[in-house]
This record gives sequence, C-alpha cells and structure tokens, in this order.
Amino acid sequence: MNNHSPELLAQLLEHLQIEQLDAYLFRGASPKQDWPRVFGGQVLAQAMYAASTTVSEERQVHSLHGYFLRAGKPDIPIIYEVDPIRDGGSFTTRRVVAIQEGKAIFNSSMSFQKPEQGLEHQFDMPDVVGPEGLQSDADYWEEVNKAHPGKFFSRPPLFRAIDFRLIQRRDLFKPEAMAPEQGVWFKTNATMPDDPAAHHVMLSYISDMHFMSTSLMPHTIALPGGKVQGASLDHAMWFHDDFRVDEWMYYHMDSPRSSGGRGINRGSIYTQDGRLVVSTAQEGLIRVRK
Repeated sequence: MNNHSPELLAQLLEHLQIEQLDAYLFRGASPKQDWPRVFGGQVLAQAMYAASTTVSEERQVHSLHGYFLRAGKPDIPIIYEVDPIRDGGSFTTRRVVAIQEGKAIFNSSMSFQKPEQGLEHQFDMPDVVGPEGLQSDADYWEEVNKAHPGKFFSRPPLFRAIDFRLIQRRDLFKPEAMAPEQGVWFKTNATMPDDPAAHHVMLSYISDMHFMSTSLMPHTIALPGGKVQGASLDHAMWFHDDFRVDEWMYYHMDSPRSSGGRGINRGSIYTQDGRLVVSTAQEGLIRVRK
C-alpha cells in the first residue's frame, strides 16, 4: 500500500533549502527522526544549496567532491561555511564546510559552469525492467517492520517523499552472495519546482540512497545483529545533462573492489529514455565486527 503524501516532498524541500545568515554563511536543520545520525544525503544536498546560492543562476553545478568527516547529530543545527575560492571566466568554484559544535563534519568542493555545447558520447543504459510493478521501498519496509518489529531503526518519514523501486531485493536475514551490482528506479512523489538548481540539490540527496550497500552484495552478512559498521567516507558526483527528479530515473550501481574495511561504489543515473545524466562514486566503511 503506497501511502506517499505530496506534503512530504514540500517538507523535504523546506529542510534542504537552508537559512542564509550572511553572504557565505548558512544554517541547516535536520528533521525529527529516530535515526542516530544525520543522513549523509541531507548534508550533501544542504551543502550544494548553500554553494548554489552564492553562484550566478546561469551557472549550474557540474561536479561535487566531498568527504564525510564525522557523524552529524540530528538534534543540533548544522552551520555551512562557503568559501568563494574562484570566480573564473568559465568556471566557478566553491568550497563548503559543514560544522557542528565547532568541528567539521563534512568538507566539499563544487564546480559550476555555464551550459555549453561540446563533443558527446555515453554508455548505453542497461537493459532492465521498468519501474511499473516493482515494489516501493515504503511498502517493503512497512512489511519488514510488521514482520520483524524492533529489528531495524525506523526509516525517516521524509524518505517517503521519494518513490524508490529496487530491481531485485535481497533477504536481509539470509542474504545470498550476488554480483556487486544493483539498480533502482526513483522519482519524487510530487511535482518539483522548475528551477534546475532544485533538481540538482534533490538528486544529491537521493544519490546517497542504496549506494553503499552495493559493496555488500558479494558477502553473505545479515544486516540485523550489528556485525557491520557502515558509514559513507566520501562522495563524488558529475552532472552531464539536464533532468527532472519528478520523472522516473534509473540508478545503476556497481562495486569493483572492497578491501581494507572499505568498499568502492560507482553509479550511473539515467533518464527513463536512456540519457546518462549523472555519474557518481562513493567509498564506504564496511568494517566487520567480531
């Protein structure tokens, strides 16, 4: 039963569009939730919103590189300091640091460019089933929590502002070893504003969903039980073309290597008609506790 509400998207947008305190100083808040730390995608998105606010509207973000330094506390505001490091003839660069209690929790660099024409090529979109008929995350987790009460943290309500539909789901309690590859369809559950910057910010939020779990696919470790300590370490995005996140998009992910308690993940985000519009990469901590 899909009980999405358009009001959830409005609330999520409100949280991501943070308060401007000064020319290069911003303050963000986290929604009330049961999760013990701030969702990494929220910090990514709020940092991008802060940087975008200091850049001319004609220039759009084309790359983001960030490091998650400390776990964010959801009950404390996050201060975002923007460094206008460069305003060039073709590119604008911003450095953004997210701070809580006087300590950096996230550090990033973003580059903006006025859209222009150039040489084009792309990898084809994988041949996968469409989103129609696939189970949504909201419905899946409702079933899981009813069948196994208390086994998992309650997912933040604002996650339901996005309709996620995995191509294939694993058994959480008895996972089989699988190739380190997965895919998910997604879109917002209501219409977004027409501003391209709003779609970039929202996709930054979405891009951290499901991503790190790709590196766990070859390993038969059950998620309940606390055997895996996981956390995003860094995150990168490259924006290639225009898109709308209120229309179906396909996120294809793979993990070519895990070692040293870390797993590397790569992602390609396509529009439903097969245009590759965003590429992503992330390394995550996947430490196995004994």
